[in-house]
This record gives sequence, structure tokens and C-alpha cells, in this order.
Amino acid sequence: MVFDRRDPRWYAANMGRWYVWPTVLVLLVAAPGAARAQKPPTGPPAAATTTTPQEMIKNARAVARRTSKLRGLRMRRRVAMGVLSRDAIIKRVEQKLAQEYTLDEIKHEAEVYRALGLIPAKLDYRSAVLALLKDQVAGFYDPAKRQLNLAAWLPFSMQEPALAHELCHALQDQHFRLKRFTRPIKDNSDRQLARAALVEGDCTGVMIEYLLRGQGLDLGAVPTALISEARKAMVGGSSRAFKAAPKFLRETLVFPYIHGLAFMQKLRVRHAWRVVNTMYKRPPKSTEQILHYRKYWDREQPEPVRSRKLETLAGHELIKRDVLGEFQLGVYLE
Repeated sequence: MVFDRRDPRWYAANMGRWYVWPTVLVLLVAAPGAARAQKPPTGPPAAATTTTPQEMIKNARAVARRTSKLRGLRMRRRVAMGVLSRDAIIKRVEQKLAQEYTLDEIKHEAEVYRALGLIPAKLDYRSAVLALLKDQVAGFYDPAKRQLNLAAWLPFSMQEPALAHELCHALQDQHFRLKRFTRPIKDNSDRQLARAALVEGDCTGVMIEYLLRGQGLDLGAVPTALISEARKAMVGGSSRAFKAAPKFLRETLVFPYIHGLAFMQKLRVRHAWRVVNTMYKRPPKSTEQILHYRKYWDREQPEPVRSRKLETLAGHELIKRDVLGEFQLGVYLE
């Protein structure tokens, strides 16, 4: 089916799937239609794709050159690439989560969200997020290993737009040291979401421009209203696992991509990509700065709320401290 570029369904169909932990950033973008492509086959095993791993890597290098030119960032070194099975990619992502967060930290985060009524009392938080991840996972760039992992089970044509996104992450890594922005901020998930919105909004915008390049258009040409409409269309067309997840989890998962993209769209109306580069020297400090474009450029700083000792909690142990800024508090109050 072909959609006109003014139709929000066009953007929804081409922007892929993505997931992050509320306070754990995972740089993953699945190719459009990946959820359908990943369903287990009912018949005898068949080749996942007719493209060989060598051909996939060759094609990915061509995408890298186009993405580098489009984003205006020189590829300083050749990006290591590998073609992995779905199980191998899932295993790597699970290992990354285990390295950055202990089971106790995940447990305490879940307890906080349950106490606030943001997730159901009986929801297995870790399993729910991993279910989303396994449902949508495809190729991704790993900043720890500086390697792009391509999905062995998907045709290259299905992966190409998402690869532009992931190769944008490789460019970010080479120019801005990506790990600085993906490192968990365990006592301030608001700041982490804001940084994630910079990283993911940048690369989601690049992915859209990659798709628009044949029409001579850029992200600034995409009407702001269509960003909102595309978001609704994407959520409406998401997998069962996504639709079944609690609203707080769903909204937090897509925040860096949708609101980061909306921020970048406003920027691209006014400026070239090189202005985005300056944001890595002064990254956003709050979701408020992402939600309200001028507040970032006017340097309106978040106001810290200092906790005080509560006598009624004497004898209790503090197990988690966090900051829920405008975005998360907005979802909570909804």
C-alpha cells in the first residue's frame, strides 16, 4: 500500500518500533513490520532472507555513507558490523540490562510504580518489558562494543530505514561519545529521558530524512500536526504486547522517539543539523525542556525539590530515590 507523504500513516508505516526501559536506555529500533516478520513459522524451517551476510554488510555500508552525508557528520572510522540471529541479539540485550541494573534495582523500581498505581499490582515488571523487547527486537548499534548488529532473519529492504537510525547512533558515538548519554542516571529518570530524547530524536529525524531524501525534503518540511497524528497511528498499529502494557510504560517507552522527534522537527524548520551538534555539549536537563522547545534554548533550568527527613519514616530504609519530571508526572496525573 502506498501513502502520500502528507498522510500520517506514511510516517507511521516507516518509523519502525522502539523500546526503552523507563530508566534504562536501550538503543534498539526494529525495522518496519518487524513484529510480523518475527512470528515463529508454522511449517518447516526456511531461509530468513535471500541476502547473504556479506551482502547485507555491503549494503549497510552504503547506507552508512548516505547517512553520514545526510546528517553532516564524517564517518571517522569504519563501523564494525555483524549479522546475528534473533536469539543472539536478544541475549546481548539481556546481558546489557544485567550489566547496568541489578535485579534488586529493577524490583525496587517496580515497587515504586506499583505504589503509585502506575503499573498493576500483579504485573511482573521485568518480564513485561522483556516481552516487549523480544516482540520487537531487530538490529541495533552497541556503543559498548562500537558494533552494528544486523538482523539475520529480516530482508535487508525491511531493515534499511532502521539501519539509517542505528548508523546515526554510530556517528553520534564517534563524534560525541554516545555512552556519556546512555549511561543510566539512576536517581533522575527525568534527566535520563531528556538525554534519551536528544539521542533518539536526532536519529529518528535522520531516519525520516533518509526516507524523504528522494523527494528533496527534510524533517522541517514535515508538518508538526503530522508528528502527533503519526504517533497515534503507530500506537494503534503496535503489537499485542505493546497494547497490553500499562499506559505509563507505553508512554515512557515512546517518549524519547516521539517527543525527541517533535523537538528536532521544530529545530530543523529553523536550523541545519550542525546546530543539533551543539546540544551534545549542553544536553537537555529535563523532559520539560524537551516538551517546550523554547525552554531549552532559553536555558530554563529544572527546579530541584529537596527531600527532608520525615519522622514518620524513622526506622525505615530508603531503597530508591528518583526524579519524575513534567512528562512522567503528567502521565501519573492523567
